[in-house]
Formats: sequence, structure tokens, C-alpha cells
Amino acid sequence: MASDPSTHDSAPARASAAEGLVTATAVDGPAENTVDAPTVQIIDTPEVRVHRFSDLLASLAAVLGVVLVLLIGAFAHETTIGLSEDISGFSAFLQRLLVAPVNVFSGIVTLVVPALVLGELALRKEPRRMLEVLGAAVLAFIATVIATATTEHWGATELLDSLSVPGAGGVMEVQLPAYISAVAAMLTAAGRRTDRKMLSASWNILWIALAVAAISGIVTVPAAVVTVLIGRAAGLLWRYALGSTADRAYGDALADGIRRAGYEPKRLVRADGTDGVASAASIDRVSTAMGRTRQGRVYELTTVQGHQLLVIALDGDRQAAGFFAKWWKSIRLRGINARADVGLRHTAEATALVSHAARTAGVRTARVLGMSHVRDTMLLIYQRPLGVQPLADLPTEDISDELLDTMWKEVEIAHHAGISHRSLSSDTMLVGTDDATGDPIVWLTSWELGEVASSTLAWRIDRAQILAMTAVKVGAERAVDAAFRNLSTEELEQSGPLLQSIALPSTTRHEIKQQHGVKVLQSVREAIVDRLPDADVEQENIARFGVRQVVMISAAVVAIYLVLGSFNTESILDALRGANFAWLAAAFMMALLTFVGAALAMAAFSPIKLPWTRVLLAQVAAAYVALVAPAGVGPAALNLRLLTKRKVPTPLAVATVALVQVSAVVVTVLGLIILTLASGSQGTLTALPSTSVLVGIGAVVAVVALALLVPKVRSWVAKKIMPMVRQTWPRLVQVLGQPWRLVLGLGGNLLMTVAYVAAFQATLLAFGQHLAIVDVAVVYLLGNAAGALIPTPGGIGTIDAALAAGLTTAGLDAATALSVALIFRLLTYWARIPLGFFAMKWMEKKGEL
Repeated sequence: MASDPSTHDSAPARASAAEGLVTATAVDGPAENTVDAPTVQIIDTPEVRVHRFSDLLASLAAVLGVVLVLLIGAFAHETTIGLSEDISGFSAFLQRLLVAPVNVFSGIVTLVVPALVLGELALRKEPRRMLEVLGAAVLAFIATVIATATTEHWGATELLDSLSVPGAGGVMEVQLPAYISAVAAMLTAAGRRTDRKMLSASWNILWIALAVAAISGIVTVPAAVVTVLIGRAAGLLWRYALGSTADRAYGDALADGIRRAGYEPKRLVRADGTDGVASAASIDRVSTAMGRTRQGRVYELTTVQGHQLLVIALDGDRQAAGFFAKWWKSIRLRGINARADVGLRHTAEATALVSHAARTAGVRTARVLGMSHVRDTMLLIYQRPLGVQPLADLPTEDISDELLDTMWKEVEIAHHAGISHRSLSSDTMLVGTDDATGDPIVWLTSWELGEVASSTLAWRIDRAQILAMTAVKVGAERAVDAAFRNLSTEELEQSGPLLQSIALPSTTRHEIKQQHGVKVLQSVREAIVDRLPDADVEQENIARFGVRQVVMISAAVVAIYLVLGSFNTESILDALRGANFAWLAAAFMMALLTFVGAALAMAAFSPIKLPWTRVLLAQVAAAYVALVAPAGVGPAALNLRLLTKRKVPTPLAVATVALVQVSAVVVTVLGLIILTLASGSQGTLTALPSTSVLVGIGAVVAVVALALLVPKVRSWVAKKIMPMVRQTWPRLVQVLGQPWRLVLGLGGNLLMTVAYVAAFQATLLAFGQHLAIVDVAVVYLLGNAAGALIPTPGGIGTIDAALAAGLTTAGLDAATALSVALIFRLLTYWARIPLGFFAMKWMEKKGEL
């Protein structure tokens, strides 16, 4: 029998007043949901079947394994043939000896193993599992038949050779035995091989039969592996889709696990809100809050001595999903470094370690009283604080400045010990009053994401989370006042840039959304700036990448593949051998001149006077940013940063950058119109406005006009366009009052466009190609605009293909057109990236970015 948990207290004396145990009052749930053990009442709804994320991962791994084996068979053709020859070298010797074993094993695999699987399930009275096993076998059989047909129809010669054996008349035939896949799927769907000895023995028989078949020349080694992997993938996918029997600790097993940890349970109630029975029971607010924040199942435990504790049940079938969620968050966000929890026990022990380290450092947090492992569940038993409630349940009028200060002090104690929490919300903070002194007290809970020896960035995230959480509860002014009382000016200023939704727990994000349009985070930033006018609180990018970046990079990879796939290497090398490198040098100089044009436009439209060198270097640094940002986005981001670093208000900075971009678009459009009128019926444009093209343009215009007649469409377009108009119009009015600025800005954009066209023309001349300058400008402008429609980083692949297509339309042969386009992009994009890298590093060193 366990001793009173309160006797194991080793925390500082200041925590003792709030510690204790609550005597439970039994509350009976509905009879059908109550599982009665001899002395334990359990109110829970066990999950009989679960969808294991690990099954899905294993299925994907099996599919990748099939691809890998096929690639080895196709590209390591000589190795595959050599292996087959080595096997066939002694297969003839063993052929007579193995005639009987081959037949025996074939019969065992085809009939006996399936019969054993189905017979055992019948004895275990699992008719549903029997149907699932048969369904998996059918799915694998169909998948193998389809794989065989597609391989025979589209497979390369080397791939076909790796999967083929001599058939009737000596003709090579692809041999992927579908019945082998079906048996592998049956064994997979029947359960994990570690669960029952029969499954383990059946898998061994299957592999032995395949080895004998490979030696006998019935199937090749790659084909044997592929068939098993197809069956394995089908069985795992089928098992994940339908679910499998849970091996979690419920009922008597759960009670037994608690006894192993040293406590005799009397009553257990599910507290994480996953079922109606638990939510209907009289669970206190602390247990409910823990259920909202803790990973795993949460139970309110009442022992036979009347002690009320908390039990956290971590299930192995959820371990894979939790690990990958933490891993994904850690690689996507800076400052969120997931622990290397390689197993269920490791996860529980690491969480307990952080909690114990925080308590040892003086943080008021619940003790870990015991741990145990039962079935596929790890149990952690925690102390339940006395006389407290979640901050989420505390009315705003009851939140005093002393309570806010206490919250900050608890977190700073952890930070001084090098510990971060990284999930601070109104549910993970329990508040109450010290019975002895009447002072407010705060408990920190839920350390699943916490880490010892953490970085300063993690501490800044913690502080930003408290700022956002308290601002929701008491308003931005009081939240910032409390922060100023407990943090240094530098610490508070460093936390401002991390006030963004992506850094906040889901509870806080939900509370912010319920503020009905109130911009909580922006209000906090403004309150900080009111007290620190020189503070830089603009959002800091802590996301290493987002969905948009993934899409852009993927599009870039596809575009590069398409461009490289169209290479005629010999033709391009021949063209390069005859190129005039003086013209190529001139093209590179023109490419550098574009930086000057972009800098002139930015300096002209800027609301403050900017140092010319800084503006110019920002445009150079944009060449490096273009590696991960679409064309035009990199310069805009750096220009915005350049302005905000000089305390230009964000709305004005955004309007200025938008005006620079709009002016560039205006110059491009006007240039196309002027060139169209100037070219008349000469040159490349004569091939563009054909009758079909004009009809298509007219149809598009008609569709757009009809769409704008619909009120919802008009409102949607207005929502997209009007914000930019409202941003740029005031700034444009100011610029119009200074005509020289407008002329300088438009002139800078014109210089940038002319320099690009000149670089394009110089590249053409380097290859001995002569086109009218009007045609060159039209091809460049149209190609650049068409390529920019697909937002790949720097227009990689898309602009190259568009320029090459334009030059082909202008009359160049395909190889020369592609050579010109690629060399032009090499000079105006790739060759400038090193310059951008050094410019970026220099400006970061100077604190400009």
C-alpha cells in the first residue's frame, strides 16, 4: 500500500501551503458504462478498435520498398543478373532434391497457412477479423495482378528482365505470384507477428518457401521481395483503414497498472472529455483542464485512502503519431526542438524528468508520484493540487496584478534554471490562494513539450505565450504592464516579434478567435511600442517553411525536371563553343545594372531618406532571397524590412512597397503597349494575335464581364483589390505632390526593365542571333510575365521555358533558343546569388535586416 503522497514533498516551503489531497465523493455513472472491478469503480468508454498511425507509416514504407527494389532491378541490372546466375549455378544440383520441398512448400503457402490463420480466428471467435483477413487477401491479389499488367505494358527492358523467368517454350515471362501477396496480406491483417506464435511461424514458412522458389528458378529474388512487400502494404493499409484491436490498458488492466505504481484505486473517471460519461460525471475543473492539455488519456483517481490524484495514460498506438507531430513541429518552427522520444517508456520518462527538474528548481508544479507499464500503455500518476482552478475558469475581475506577477515569477524561475515550457496557456496554469498568507499562488502543469537546457528562443516563445494569454484575459494594457514589472526592457522587446499565432498553443488561439474581431496580438505590440517607441516588435519569422513554400519548391523541382528533360546537351555545348564571351560579359553587367534601377525606385518612393548604399545592397540581397521566394517577393520583403527597421509605421511601409511594385507593373504594361504599337505588323508580334488568339481573348473578357455582374463575385474581387488600393492611394497622392519623385521612381523601374532587355539582347548576340530589339523586348516581357504566373522560387524553370518558347516562336531553332534562355537566366539569376548572399550577411551584421 502506498504512503500518503503529501509525505514525499521535497519542493520549496512556499509550495507546502497549497499542497494536499482531496477526499473524493463517489459519483455513479450510467450502469452500462460502468466497469465494476472487485473494489474499483471505473467510468470510461474503452476504445475497442484503434487506427494505428504506425500501420499507415509501415504501409508507406512497404510501398517505398517496392519502388526501391524495382529501381535496383532496373538500374543495378548487372548485379541482379549476377545474383540470379549465382543462384542458378547450384539450383540445377539441388533441383532433384528440392522437387518435393518445392511442392510441399507451395501447398503449405497456398492452402495450409491460410487455413491455419482462418482456423485460429474461428477458434478465437473473431468472425469480423476473418472477413477482414479475406478482404486484405483479395486487395493484395488485385494489386499484384495490376502491378504485373502495368509492368509488362510500360516497364523498361531492364526491369522486365529482373522480374522474369523462363516460361513455356523458353519465353521470358514476368512472374509476380499474386497468391504470395495474398498470403502476406492475410498474415499482416491477422495481427502483429509478435502477438501470436502462429503468425510468427507462418511468416517464417512464407520466407522459406520463397527462398526455395527462388533457388528453383520459379521466381526471381526481386520478384519474390516485391510480391511480399505488395501484400504487406495492402494488409497494413487495410488494417489501418478498418482499425485493429486495441492493446490499451482499460478496466482491470488499468487498475492493475495503478497498483503496480504503488496506489490502490477505488474510483477512476475519464477526464479528458472524450466521452459523454466522463463529462457527465462530477469531475473537478482541474482534472478537466488537464484533460484538455495533457497528451494521452487523463483519469481522475480516488484511492482507497481517499486521496485524489491524476493518472495520465500514454498509449503505444498513439506514440508514432505523437512523435511525428512533434518532429514535424520541430523542423518547421525555430525554437521548437522535439525531444528524441524513441519509445513509449522514453516519452514518459522524459516528461517526468522535465517536471521533476522544474520542481527541483523551485517551480510550483505537481509531483510525479509513480509510473508503471501495463500492456501497451504507460501510466504516470501525478499529485493533484488542492484549492486551485484553471486560469481559464477564473473571471477577469478576479485576476489581480499580484496574480499576474506570480504567473510571471513562476515562469522566470523555470527560465533561470534553463527550463522552457513551450505550451503555456490558461489551461496549463492553475491559480489559487495561499491559506496561510492569502497571497495568490500559481501552479504550472503539462510539461510534455518542456525541455531542460533549452535555448533563449524557447524562453522568448514562453514569454510571448504569457503575453498573449494574459492579454486575452485582462486586456493588452494590463498584460504589458505586468510584463514590464517582471521583465527587463530587452527581454520584453525580444518577445514582441514572437507574438504570432503560430507560436501560441491551440487554447490561446481559440480564445483569441473568440474576441470577435479584436486584434489582441496587434494591441499588445502597440502597447509595447507606446512604452518603448524605439522597440522593434514586428513579427519575426520562426517558421522555417510553410505550405506555400513547400508548394513553390515542389513546383520548382518539377519545372527544373521538365527543363532538364528537354536538354539536348550536345547541341547546347556546340552553341556555347561558338558563343562570344564579350557579349556574355556585357549581359552580366546589364544584369547588375538592374540593381541600380530597383534601388532608384525604392529610394524615390520611400517616405524617409534612406542611405543609398543600404538601399542598393537590399536589392542585391534580394537575389539571394529569390532562392526561396517567387519572383518579386524577395525584394518586396527586404524593402519592407529596411523601412520597418527605421521605425517607419508598418501600414506606411507596406503602402510604399506596394507602390514600388505597382509602378513596376505599370511600366511593364505601358512598355508592352508602346512596343505593340511601334512594331506594327513587323517582327514576332505578327505571329501572336492570330484569329484563334483574338477569339480566346474575347471569350475571356466576356466571361470576366459576365462574372462581375454577380454581386458575390464583385464583392470577392473588391476584397482582393481594394486593400491594395487603400494602401497605395494615400502614398500615391503624396508622391504626386512631388513630381520629381514620381519621375525618379518610374525611371528606376524603366531602367531595370531596359537593363534586363539589354542583357537578353546581349545574350542573343553572344550566340550570333540577330532579332529586332522590339521583338527581343516583347519576348522578354511576355516570357517573364508568363513564367511569373507560376510562383516558383525566382521563376525557376517556368521563366526559362517561357523565354525559350518565345524565342522559338521568333524563329530560332529549339536548341539555340533553349541555350539562350538558360544562359540568360544563368547570368541574370544564378550568377547573382553569391553576390546576394554576401550582401545579406553584411546587412545582417549591420543590423539592417
